[in-house]
Amino acid sequence: MSHIHIPDGVLHPVLWVSSYLLAIVIIFVLSRKMNMDEARKKVPLAGIMAAIMLITMAIPLGFIPLHFSLAVLCGILLGPGLGFMVAFVVNMILAFFGHGGITVVGLNTLLMGTEVLIGAYLFRILLKNLAIVPRVIIATVIALLISVGLMVAVVSATVGVAEALPHPECSYDHHDHDGYHGHHDHHEHDENYASEANTHIDTDGAGDAETVQTLAEKTAEIHFLNITGWSAVFAILLAGIMLETLVTTLIVRYFAAVRPDMIFDTEISQISN
Repeated sequence: MSHIHIPDGVLHPVLWVSSYLLAIVIIFVLSRKMNMDEARKKVPLAGIMAAIMLITMAIPLGFIPLHFSLAVLCGILLGPGLGFMVAFVVNMILAFFGHGGITVVGLNTLLMGTEVLIGAYLFRILLKNLAIVPRVIIATVIALLISVGLMVAVVSATVGVAEALPHPECSYDHHDHDGYHGHHDHHEHDENYASEANTHIDTDGAGDAETVQTLAEKTAEIHFLNITGWSAVFAILLAGIMLETLVTTLIVRYFAAVRPDMIFDTEISQISN
């Protein structure tokens, strides 16, 4: 769900370079642990999963300013290693379509990869004695909560807490707006976002009082259904988590019924090695 839409030139080079390096190291380590024969068999499925993730991440959830990523589903079906690689490829393609800059691909891979890894390991190891539905629900909810928390922390530390808030009024135009998409995303204005973000960085959060709204003011602007402010923020995130959990559970349950080998064979072969 988590995805940061920050244009190039905002993130400090140390942050985005180290994120790339860490993502590459994780891919290398996971690839060494994979059963390569099983991984090769799942390459077509990996391509399909990547395409589905690209489609879902480009479509907002109607009146909810979020979109699915299905990263947990990716981890469950493909395993942690191949799933993390798919997350990297998906984020690189999204960057070329303007969903954040190239410099944020490493961070987005780590955030989405967190959902892949936590979801896969919880589902396949820690919860393996539970029935299929509670396994998926618990794994998905925990993975999404952790990734959203990390995303908010990164955005808050980089450009300020106010920029990490979901803005429903800005969530439907990917071309005219750019920001961070929380659990499926929240958007900020592209050019204004970049200039405000740089103002935050250059002045250590001082900003121009006439152009940069306070956290309280931005929070008050957020409306969802009949609620506003922080209640609306939490309601938006809760709705996104519940919807992605529901979709992930239904899909995994379907595969467990018609193609159990796609789930349980991967569970044995990719984790035990």
